[in-house]
Amino acid sequence: MNDVRTQTDEQLVRAARRGDAEAYDRLVRRYMRPAMALAWQYTHSVPDAEDVVQEAFHRLVRALDRFDDARSFKTWFYTILRNVARTSVGRDRRRSALAPLTVLEEEPPAPTTLEPGDVRDVVRALEDLSPMQQASIRLCDVEGYTSGEAATMLGVSEGTVRTHLHRGRGRLRTAAHDQQGILP
Repeated sequence: MNDVRTQTDEQLVRAARRGDAEAYDRLVRRYMRPAMALAWQYTHSVPDAEDVVQEAFHRLVRALDRFDDARSFKTWFYTILRNVARTSVGRDRRRSALAPLTVLEEEPPAPTTLEPGDVRDVVRALEDLSPMQQASIRLCDVEGYTSGEAATMLGVSEGTVRTHLHRGRGRLRTAAHDQQGILP
């Protein structure tokens, strides 16, 4: 049998179905970081994103026997993750409409090579982007995924991701120029 570090997702799924805990752990390690990035796009809170990712992995375990080997594991997992995130966000919105207290959201992690004032300006500029532009930029420019991988994570076409990247980058360049050249 192949070393789990070199196995494909589908091979790891088959092994996990047979009860191989190491194969399942490898799937979790392989998808944890991109899952957190995607969940954060929905929740805007690290603890809430962690909850969403944990629930998505729990659902994955319960549904692993029903996974269709003819499909892409990555697409299937991100569909589960998006569904969990949407349900969580909807539930939280309904709950917050009834709650008398306002919850402050965490700011996204900022690049550490900028000065503190610059970081606030970049975060503000990012907040002005549409959610899809934010997601595309974070996944491709910050996390380093290809536009195709980001498209799979977001459940849209690659062309849609590229369009949002182009528009988002343009808006960031304009904002940076207006704020005295934060970004090239």
